[in-house]
Amino acid sequence: MKDILVFFGGKSCEHDVSIITGVLTLNSLDKTLYNPVPVYITQKGEWLTGNELKNVSFYKQKNFSKLKRVTLISGDNSLYYVLKNKLKKCATIYSAINCLHGLNGEDGTLKGMLKLIGIPTVSPGVFQSAFTIDKQFTKIVLSGLKIKTLPFTTVNQTRLHTDKQKLFNEITTKLGYPVIVKPCNLGSSIGIGLASCDAELEKALKTAFLYDDKAVVERALNNPVELNCSAYSYGNKTVISQVEKPVKTSDILSFADKYYGFKGCETGREFPAKISDKLCKKVQETTAKIYEELNFTSIIRIDYLLDGTDLYVNEINSVPGSLAYYLFGDLKHFTSILTSLIKDSVHKEAEYLSRRFTFSSSVLEIEGAKGGAKNL
Repeated sequence: MKDILVFFGGKSCEHDVSIITGVLTLNSLDKTLYNPVPVYITQKGEWLTGNELKNVSFYKQKNFSKLKRVTLISGDNSLYYVLKNKLKKCATIYSAINCLHGLNGEDGTLKGMLKLIGIPTVSPGVFQSAFTIDKQFTKIVLSGLKIKTLPFTTVNQTRLHTDKQKLFNEITTKLGYPVIVKPCNLGSSIGIGLASCDAELEKALKTAFLYDDKAVVERALNNPVELNCSAYSYGNKTVISQVEKPVKTSDILSFADKYYGFKGCETGREFPAKISDKLCKKVQETTAKIYEELNFTSIIRIDYLLDGTDLYVNEINSVPGSLAYYLFGDLKHFTSILTSLIKDSVHKEAEYLSRRFTFSSSVLEIEGAKGGAKNL
């Protein structure tokens, strides 16, 4: 049995949602092949493990005293208990699955750390994760592929305090009202606000700046249709999901719409979306283009906005909720998808390690090199 680490929780506003994804993933792994090992990161940043973490009801108690602290060591594919300032090996890591939503997970931080250590990881790459969590950078990158995103401007916190009226004039000139304000580096609809005048814009920006020091302000569409599509890769094949249409209860798809209304992802959505074959094909082809041309790995979900005949990419989720299994089928399908993703992560790590990382040179033999930097 191969040990698979599942990272979840984290120092993020999306901590609780990450727990749901992590526990679901732990319990969906093929137990004939893998031994699931939870690594729960508390909101204070402590790493814990224990079988109790595989049950969602455990987190309601918040009694973590009996759990074991764990850590990793660079260059070692082992997980260690921390006990009385000593380390004891508790797992030999075959691969790790990133279920950390928001900061430290979706932004590529965890992926980068595990890459330095040398642990195969079910997660998009560092670059792909870093640009997708930032809504401004997502738009910049997608513009290079000539893929539509909503007109926008970016506002930092300092500008609101030092140049407020000029800022508002620029926004209304460029975008008009109404606008949507979003923290740049956050998901799950947290901190998002709709503004139809300067006073509402100021309030929405102040809310966004509670979570981030940068916000994007976008032109608001009049009752757009929201569509989601997911993708993952196995070997040289990209698998694209059916298209989903989430159901919202207000002008913006809220946190409550996304999570409180779902019961096993069977309510609160239209799946497959009742859209034309032409539109379905366009969404799926755009998803495949983004996934393949930007060299994504693992599983992602892309959220779209449809305004009449105009299709816009709203955001790219590098760690989608529940790893977007519900866009590919039931939990039985999720088990096989996880197996494919794990095998693919190990294969890609082996490919990476097959490259040459050393280069023989005579730089250190040149005259004066022995004396240090002052002679260079």
